[in-house]
Amino acid sequence: MFKKLLNLLYLAIVVAIPFIFRRSEVQLVPTSPDEVIVIITAHNETLRSEYGRGFMEWYRQKTGKTVTIDWRHPGGGRDVSRYIDSMFMNNFRFHWEHVLQKPWGQKERAIFAQLENIKKDDPDPIARELKEIFLASDIGCGVDLLFGGGVFDHKVQGAKGYTVPSGFIALHPELFNDDAIPEFFAGERLWDADSRWIGGSLSSFGIIYNSDAVRALGTHPPITWMDLADPRYIGGIAIVDPTKSSSTLKSYEMLIQQQMQIAYARSGDESQAIREGWLAGLQLIQKIVANGRYMTDSSAQTVLDVSEGNCPVGIATDFYGRSEQSNIAARGGKSRFHFVIPQAGCSPSPDPISLYRGAKHRELAIAFLEYVLTLPGQQLLAYKVGVPGGPQHTPLCRAPILKTVYQSEFLENFDNPDVNPYREAANFTYREAWTKPVFRALGLIFKMAFLDPEDLLHKAWSRIQKAYQSGRHEDANRALAVMQNLELFVYDRVITEVMPETRNKDYLKAIQYQTDIANHFREQYRRAAEIAKGH
Repeated sequence: MFKKLLNLLYLAIVVAIPFIFRRSEVQLVPTSPDEVIVIITAHNETLRSEYGRGFMEWYRQKTGKTVTIDWRHPGGGRDVSRYIDSMFMNNFRFHWEHVLQKPWGQKERAIFAQLENIKKDDPDPIARELKEIFLASDIGCGVDLLFGGGVFDHKVQGAKGYTVPSGFIALHPELFNDDAIPEFFAGERLWDADSRWIGGSLSSFGIIYNSDAVRALGTHPPITWMDLADPRYIGGIAIVDPTKSSSTLKSYEMLIQQQMQIAYARSGDESQAIREGWLAGLQLIQKIVANGRYMTDSSAQTVLDVSEGNCPVGIATDFYGRSEQSNIAARGGKSRFHFVIPQAGCSPSPDPISLYRGAKHRELAIAFLEYVLTLPGQQLLAYKVGVPGGPQHTPLCRAPILKTVYQSEFLENFDNPDVNPYREAANFTYREAWTKPVFRALGLIFKMAFLDPEDLLHKAWSRIQKAYQSGRHEDANRALAVMQNLELFVYDRVITEVMPETRNKDYLKAIQYQTDIANHFREQYRRAAEIAKGH
């Protein structure tokens, strides 16, 4: 009996020790906050945690009240869009059926799914009525703010009527000028004039590589988008699926824009350069996919695999790349992991914030905007861990959009004081008008021509390289010409044939179209592989 009591005493002491010696810390998540704001985002847990803590402290100092953020994180940018589409459609359908007593069927569903394409003079009276009723309503989605993601997604949600003007620009005119947050930079718009969306940080897109793995392949570190087409990277490039990731799709747009600019510098003919550069860009993307190890939904996976040397190279956003580079350097001195912005191949893009229609916590949402866009939130993006105003656990390695944060008085606190997107983008100017007419089709083209027939693309590309290596250059050149035949996607044809498919309300016809195109490329890649074998 005494032995049992002694064992219980030992157990009690072991359990109690952590509580006896624990340090007193500020409770980060109030058990009963005065206010709650609901924010949906594709941002990772590190950023959500640091911004949740930072906003809570800032708001308490400003108002004396406690607040917490109810984060919604369904996945990547495309997953966020699908979640919001579903919520708005379900809430509007309830209003349409049970409040207005109107029938809801496949037609109404298809119309709502294409709200951004419904114009005031749409020939369909039901489409006009449906959108008019939605825009006149205060129907929400249960979320207050969209935080982060690509500008394209924010514009689409604005065109649908999901997001509404916040009025924040009128409240803080001192923030929106060339000395603070310029309206345009390097061809990119940084905020919407109606304050429907406002950039909260700047993101660039680039290449990550493992110097040890690249050296083992006998090639030089990649510094341009074109370097990723090097066949020595066959089976080695870590790729995020751009149909699931808005940022990856944006990086491919940058790659295409660079090819257009190269063609323009060569010919001086803008119209010709746009068309030549578009096709050259698609062919470059095709080669990069052909070199791919895998296609993932997770940006974090590509960073980890390149960091560990499982893949020599990959494509990533600057904050993922620089964060991993910083972490490895901090742990082991010189880093084997590197992030580079491709030479003359990228401009910084805004990472926007938008206010949703029907937001239940509008005033709190405006307060969050104020926190993010003024010094406290901007310093959090770039500061080192532990310095006043910096993150508590992990550097965010993101670029502030507020120019004044790059002043010398703040740079000493930066985790990476050399990063300044307002300086880095000197050799590249984004021209929205060049890719805007076809951008929406880019993800669909990627899926049909590269993703769905991916295995056959890999096989054709590998056999072409083997033909070159064995000296059968004629077979290899013929096979490469077949593989890279993208005449279905020349610029003007994309506008007239592919773009309408992105707005097709008939889902069965849309699926059939995509299947037919994918099968076309499967057959094309089979033929290229056979030619490369000498058949």
